[in-house]
Amino acid sequence: MTAIRSRLSDLRLSAERSLKLYSSASRLALGQSLGQRSWLVTTGVAGALSFSLLATGLVALVAPYSGVETAALTAEDTPQIIAHNGTSAERETVVATHVPATPAELTTADAGNIALRALSEDVASETPAEDTAGTAELSAADAASDLPDNAELVTASLAPAIPALPTETSTLVELDPGATLMQVLTDNGADRVDAYHAIAALRPIFSPTKLRSGQEISLTFLTTPAAEDSVDGLPSKLLTAISLQPDVERKIEVQRGDDGSFTSEQIKREMTSGYARAEGTINSSLFLDAAQAGVPAPIIVEMIRMFSYSVDFQREIHPGDKFEVFFNRKFDKSGQAVKEGDISYASLTILGKNHKLWRYKMADGGWDYFDEKGRSMKKFLMKTPVDGARISSSFGRRKHPILGYTKMHSGVDFAAPRGTPIYAAGNGIVDYAARMGSYGNFVRIRHANGYQTAYAHMNGFARGIHKGSRVNQGQVIGYVGTTGRSTGPHLHYEIIVHGKKVNPLGIKVPTGTQLAGKDLKKYQATRSDIMKEMASATDLTQLAQADTGAKAN
Repeated sequence: MTAIRSRLSDLRLSAERSLKLYSSASRLALGQSLGQRSWLVTTGVAGALSFSLLATGLVALVAPYSGVETAALTAEDTPQIIAHNGTSAERETVVATHVPATPAELTTADAGNIALRALSEDVASETPAEDTAGTAELSAADAASDLPDNAELVTASLAPAIPALPTETSTLVELDPGATLMQVLTDNGADRVDAYHAIAALRPIFSPTKLRSGQEISLTFLTTPAAEDSVDGLPSKLLTAISLQPDVERKIEVQRGDDGSFTSEQIKREMTSGYARAEGTINSSLFLDAAQAGVPAPIIVEMIRMFSYSVDFQREIHPGDKFEVFFNRKFDKSGQAVKEGDISYASLTILGKNHKLWRYKMADGGWDYFDEKGRSMKKFLMKTPVDGARISSSFGRRKHPILGYTKMHSGVDFAAPRGTPIYAAGNGIVDYAARMGSYGNFVRIRHANGYQTAYAHMNGFARGIHKGSRVNQGQVIGYVGTTGRSTGPHLHYEIIVHGKKVNPLGIKVPTGTQLAGKDLKKYQATRSDIMKEMASATDLTQLAQADTGAKAN
């Protein structure tokens, strides 16, 4: 209303100025010579015109407010907001809002003044103690008693939200084939920079390149739940520890320090050494019957390797043959065997002929298996350069399975599953490692004294095998396959002596080292000590038989 009054006053002043203007204009236009009456008539016409313009302006000004009723806002109807700060730990606000009886009561006047009354402990704390001692504390109930009947009380908590604390979580992951430690860390939520520094701390005591497929790795994170305004909705993770056990003898841990840096530690497992022995009769195969006698698989494999220079396991083993083995192993605190050690003695009796071998460490630091006369078990070349294979085709003339006519077969074929490791038959230098026509993937090794060995139809070459590389006897050079002119996975093996291909199964090759002098005497003393220890060792065969009987009952 004040604005309207101000506007009307301005219009009145404008009208007065207009009257004066029209008066002056009429005097100038008509002149004084027209007489007093003419001047008054002219002035009256001009005044009427001015008032009509004024009326038109008033109508335009008041028109937007047409139909709006004027309402008075009393103290009782005024909305009130009362802020109450009590003595409890949790703050509460009591809000009283006017609730009209009908929607018609909601007019523009309801947008009037809002009285705000705040009672705050912070303000009260600034008042002297003697002044506040007699002051009554206002509670939510006291505030409600002063409100009108048509008021509602709304209580809202003002306690600040407590952020979720990070929690420590551990994850056990298994290394996939071809994966790296960096991939494992980042795939499980570790920051790439943290992963880099953690791996750098690990390297001085363990190379990540030595990790193998299937290795279990424990990862520890500090995990904070995702915030409500998080873009991806995922929790944040901070890498704090890595733990892995590359073998049964040690555990490796990487820890994050308080300053954010990583350190590594190698924890060696406490173990004791002991010996075990086993013996048995071969009914089906050395591997199966030795396993039934309680011999661990790694020891059986080593037995086959140490006798493979003098025994053809595909053709010379018969039912009724016997075996015996004596080896050391590692035990944990509870006395449980956790790792197999070295074979100290093994014997194999084939058709009544006894083959005995003892392990002996020589003066130059090297070791080997020797027979009763001090001769090394190693021959110049191995008879069978692949494990677990059967002879599918012998040396000599035969009808070719693909070509269909008879021709010379210049080697021996060993049938084995695809991917079976192939070993170098002796020490030498690789002079060919590539594809060669019907031979497929082909390797040829040059040995001493004019000997060569050849390996055909390989599935692939082992790492590091190429022309000019040096290999040792028993080293893996490739894997069984069926490349080239082949009807199935097998190894075609040849021995060439001074350019002539000979029968690998019939050739007599030179033996290895022959002990003599002081070495021979020391070896004989070692043999005697081994046999004494063997007499008091745990008999695994008896344990295996007792365990089998208990299961049967």
